[in-house]
Amino acid sequence: MKDDKRIIILTMIANNMKNDAIKFDGQDFNGKTVAEYNANLGAAIAALADIVKSILKETIHHEPNNTNKAS
Repeated sequence: MKDDKRIIILTMIANNMKNDAIKFDGQDFNGKTVAEYNANLGAAIAALADIVKSILKETIHHEPNNTNKAS
């Protein structure tokens, strides 16, 4: 069975965060490295939020007698 796209994205996020931890370990604590690390974290959080949103939409659409229309 082919993996759900969300599982693939979650695996990529986990790998990226692990690689970032290695990449940034021991680097100077300056504006450039902090900004880059924060941008990476922001992208990961946005991807996670999209996955949670898609799961919630599926849950809402599959509830019996659901009259709530998710956007």
